[in-house]
Amino acid sequence: MAQIFINDKPYEFKEGETILDVARRNDIYIPVMCYLKDITPTGACRLCLVQVEGIDKPVASCVTYAIDGMKVYTNTEDVIEQRKRNLEFILIKHPLDCPVCDKAGECLLQDTTYEFGINEESVKSVKPNKPKFDWDMIIHDANLCVLCERCVKVCHEITGCSALKIEERGYNNLITTANNASLQCDFCGLCVDFCPVGALLDKPYKHSVRNWDLEYVETSCNFCPVGCSIKYGKHENTIYKSSVADGYICSLGRYAYKYTEHEDRVKVPLIKTNGELKEVDWTSVIESIKTKLGGIVDRYGNDSIAFILGSRLSNEALISYKVLADGLGVKKIVSDISFNHPEFFNLYFQKFGSYETVGKLDDIKDSDLIFVIGADIARESLGIKWKIMNAVIHNDSKLVTIGLKKYEYDYFTDVSILADYGDFAIVFYNIINSDNKLYKDIREFIGKAEKISFIVGNEYLEAESQKESIFAFVDFIGKDKLKSFFYTFDKPNVIASFSLGIYGNYGADELIEDIEKGKVKCLITADFYPFNTRGNYKKLRDIVGKLEYFVSIDLFKNDFNKGADVILPVLSHLETEGTLTTIDGRIIKYRKVIEPELDAKSDVEIAYLIGFANGVQCESYPKAVWDKEIRGKYGYPDAFFDEIDGLLYKDKNFNISKTEYNYKEQPKGTKEVYVNARYHNSFLSTKAVIEKKSDDTYRKYYFDVDKSVIIGEDTKCNISNCSLDKNIAKGIILIPKN
Repeated sequence: MAQIFINDKPYEFKEGETILDVARRNDIYIPVMCYLKDITPTGACRLCLVQVEGIDKPVASCVTYAIDGMKVYTNTEDVIEQRKRNLEFILIKHPLDCPVCDKAGECLLQDTTYEFGINEESVKSVKPNKPKFDWDMIIHDANLCVLCERCVKVCHEITGCSALKIEERGYNNLITTANNASLQCDFCGLCVDFCPVGALLDKPYKHSVRNWDLEYVETSCNFCPVGCSIKYGKHENTIYKSSVADGYICSLGRYAYKYTEHEDRVKVPLIKTNGELKEVDWTSVIESIKTKLGGIVDRYGNDSIAFILGSRLSNEALISYKVLADGLGVKKIVSDISFNHPEFFNLYFQKFGSYETVGKLDDIKDSDLIFVIGADIARESLGIKWKIMNAVIHNDSKLVTIGLKKYEYDYFTDVSILADYGDFAIVFYNIINSDNKLYKDIREFIGKAEKISFIVGNEYLEAESQKESIFAFVDFIGKDKLKSFFYTFDKPNVIASFSLGIYGNYGADELIEDIEKGKVKCLITADFYPFNTRGNYKKLRDIVGKLEYFVSIDLFKNDFNKGADVILPVLSHLETEGTLTTIDGRIIKYRKVIEPELDAKSDVEIAYLIGFANGVQCESYPKAVWDKEIRGKYGYPDAFFDEIDGLLYKDKNFNISKTEYNYKEQPKGTKEVYVNARYHNSFLSTKAVIEKKSDDTYRKYYFDVDKSVIIGEDTKCNISNCSLDKNIAKGIILIPKN
């Protein structure tokens, strides 16, 4: 294998690696300011200079490729002096306001200046007077910018938003928005995380607390099933900011953490007395539940009780409620997935012999061809979008999108097709049969590809009436080429709901019918909020009043559980610990970030207390639940709770069968499709929209819910705030469900 010599020691390298790549891989320190491992190098800061034998002047190691036999020296006097001069050049334009800068304490420029022993300006200069920008959740002070280009490249090469650009030249260089107006992006805040100085800052955090006063806790995000690692910075039990731990996060993980402080939070147990919910203690409420359940069982039998369990619950919570239900003799357990197009998941099971997704998320990056089918991934599972962007930008993967709208990253696609009237099936039919050049090109992509990935999302589930068509299209692709198949979801633990047997034995249709007929008298819900949309969500809202006894275990009081007989306050993911199963079957752990300041308990504790009162043995804390009830079962790894490190995967077994299907022409009518509002996901994020005023300081901690309804051409809309958008498929109304 080829070698280079760094400081007279040999190191192997792969073709295409730079000197800096080789040095970093071998723990050889070279200072950097503009370099990031996940973006193409710019060579802007010139701090990574090294001496290469045979070349008169030092070269930037981040943009100089390794050559067999090359001899490199990283710490010569000339190299160190040149680096110091370049650093001083950066400081000429940089305001020396470290005492009031929010980046102080974690500023790369500050640290590097200290490293080089620079304690005064070598060249006195007039500092720039550039504009300061307010970009909603992000503040940009152009005076502090060192023009490293990290933010521009991260926004383009990682997120696919391309929302930032560099204007002007030389001394007048300026980072600004691509449209010279407001910032239009995913608001993941990666530009803030990777800014080496204080030029980009989170607006809610600005001038709140100093970095050195923050205690950071690394945990896992709980807003979608991608399972991103995240760090929360807290001070005196209050979260002030979040940032990436090892990877990337989205706007939800970054800014939507204040939901724990929302005024609707249930702080103590509530029991309905004389038509009003009154505060009681835990002993009283558990005794009351025991009495009520016993009476219902005596009068109507165990079959009159049902549970609805949400897929935001942890692995331990889900199995604890299942153990509780089994111990009470209750067989009617409904997963919230059953309210969300279960026909698709049933067809999926028929196709693959499993509810598990095919492949790992990293398989998307390695694919030659990616199909995104009705998945607005920026609103459903943004972490999947980053895998796609990585594949397209760094792996030259082909990207075909078929959806109900043109997505923000459309300029990265090779083919983008609108499924007019929600008819995705006709697009699959045309790809297989049409002589139109567009479809022939896609067939050519398929023919040349060896590894093909699918991402199927909410738009497909909502609009397509022939849901088996996607599985027949997989047959056309061929199982030998299928690298991965993912369905997007906006809650973090959907896979566990499948794996632990919560989904599949009893569904929403049956529950609705049993409540209407009086067969179900008692309903216990945990982490369940039915949006006021349509179908079984709407039906359940309409008939919940027929129940004799309704227990809601929830974070918040809301328009669904306001009629409950009991509301039990539960701890959030930020206030307890547990594990989740990511969309590709990885087991991740979330940790307690803040101490609860209310009289709530974890789902595991609540299941234990109800069980103990009714003679059912449940474990009382997550570690015990995992080790006893989950470890080595249901395809989960045979590892103890303390051994879970985010690197273990569930077992997956697939048996791909052929789908019998022939396309049937569909009528061209209007279809209402419920989607997530921009920057929102499920019910939890809406509770993160918190405003605080103190000491003449105003802070807003998350985005308002965008309630605008957009429609495509040839659409009949009876909603008052409809607006026409030619980037929407014909016959389609997109309605925010939040």
